[in-house]
Amino acid sequence: MEQTEKKRRGYAVGVQMFDWIREREAVYVDKTEYVWKMVTADAVNFFLSRPRRFGKSLLVDTLRCYFEGRKELFEGLYIYNKEKEWKKYPVIRLDLSNGKYYEKERVHGTISGILRDHEKRWNVTVYDEYNYDDRLKNIIHAAYEQTGERVVILIDEYDAPMLDSINDPDLQDYIRNRIRSLFSPLKAQAQYLRFVFLTGISKFSQLSVFSELNNLQQMTFDQNYEGICGITEEELLTYMKPDIELLTEKMDKTYSRWGMHFTYDDIVAKLKETYDGYHFTKNFTDIYCPWSLVNAFAMGDIMNFWFSTGTPTMLVNVMRQTGVTLQQIEHFRAKLSRFDAPTERISDPIPVLFQSGYLTLKEYDPIDHKYTLGFPNGEVREGFADSLYKYYMEDYVGSGDTLGNAFTDLRSKEISFEEFVETIRRWYAGIPYSITDRNQNEQLYQSLIYAALMGFGADVSAEEQTSDGRMDIALRLPYAIYIIELKYGKSADEATDQIIRKDYAVRFAADARPVWAVGMNISQDRRTIDSYRIVQVK
Repeated sequence: MEQTEKKRRGYAVGVQMFDWIREREAVYVDKTEYVWKMVTADAVNFFLSRPRRFGKSLLVDTLRCYFEGRKELFEGLYIYNKEKEWKKYPVIRLDLSNGKYYEKERVHGTISGILRDHEKRWNVTVYDEYNYDDRLKNIIHAAYEQTGERVVILIDEYDAPMLDSINDPDLQDYIRNRIRSLFSPLKAQAQYLRFVFLTGISKFSQLSVFSELNNLQQMTFDQNYEGICGITEEELLTYMKPDIELLTEKMDKTYSRWGMHFTYDDIVAKLKETYDGYHFTKNFTDIYCPWSLVNAFAMGDIMNFWFSTGTPTMLVNVMRQTGVTLQQIEHFRAKLSRFDAPTERISDPIPVLFQSGYLTLKEYDPIDHKYTLGFPNGEVREGFADSLYKYYMEDYVGSGDTLGNAFTDLRSKEISFEEFVETIRRWYAGIPYSITDRNQNEQLYQSLIYAALMGFGADVSAEEQTSDGRMDIALRLPYAIYIIELKYGKSADEATDQIIRKDYAVRFAADARPVWAVGMNISQDRRTIDSYRIVQVK
């Protein structure tokens, strides 16, 4: 019976409607304890920022169903017995994520269309379709007067219009004024409002919603709401244990043809490595990306799902313009104000990388109040590196196949490290001048090989701190560790001697694998490796 029930579990991939999920008995992780905490709090106005594909829209719809008094949908969930009244309130949901905002006409058409649906519902007459504040105010008044209950406002992805226009300052100024007009009634109509909830990815400081709603409760870094979106590790191992068991069966059967077998513990470890690692407070509770988990369970395989739904081209471009490298962002240290900064003018990629989910909190230093940021998991790490590599090397991207094949052979010990370095030499030599001329130094060559290795799924790190400096690249293979130091216009001996002199290998003293020092020098004239030296140091 248990096996039969397990195989009948359904997954609502891409569905953000709470009632749809509950009515069809699809897999749902109970988040209603957080909902209860919100709706019984003293605050009225809430704001939550989380990355895309993290369940924000499903949370908004859960609130909609709760405030509509649909008790039957919540049977068996935390809130079912907590709520005694199940009172019905008028709910106005403004979902800004479904429109396109690339030109002024589309901006007005989308926002006006959202308001028009509610005006029809509450029989509101429109006198000036461009006067958004009056239109929303009239909707609120009509809903209140017709029901006798205070109104619930749910705003999903409030920042979608600004994110669409991030590269067009004039259009963004226009959009900001339009959105300010739309949200301005929320403070003046407070006496008619029971609950206001906004979600988004980014923070835009000049929006009146942040300046006028002076009692707005920011939930983004609130430890009480850390797990409100996403799947915590505890939830994964309890609510979704049957799904892990079924995924284990499917993957073991699929991969057995290649002689690979998986246990339950193997799949738990692989899910953690691929989809876990998001942290939003000092608690550092491990949170998994729900989009990726549900897709993995539905498809019966662990693959890259989250990254394939969006590309960070704009962010990569800002990284290049500001000189921020892939190596730097993986161990970036900053105070909260640095990565929780407004993002309407992107001169610094760090805030948007964090708010969009490409970076997350990794460590906290209570002495200087700084966080260390890093990639949350293998899915994001490999996907971002691959995008960065392709952006840098758009005219040379096919060459990565040769390098990737060589790395696969290296990992399986079919070629030596010397042969792998020879492949890197040929790969560097083929890079067009249009790429290397932009920034001719060792950091460029380090960034390119590092991004390529990350994109191949290598266990590789950069700028690892030691007692006497930072190593360029550390590549961990199943049978050995290679510390790589690159020099530009110097010598391979100098690079290798630096590894030995600064005793970078001490970082791996507790590791049983042998450690090799690899020194490479890039010729200024030939624009590739002109000499290298490999020495075992442990």
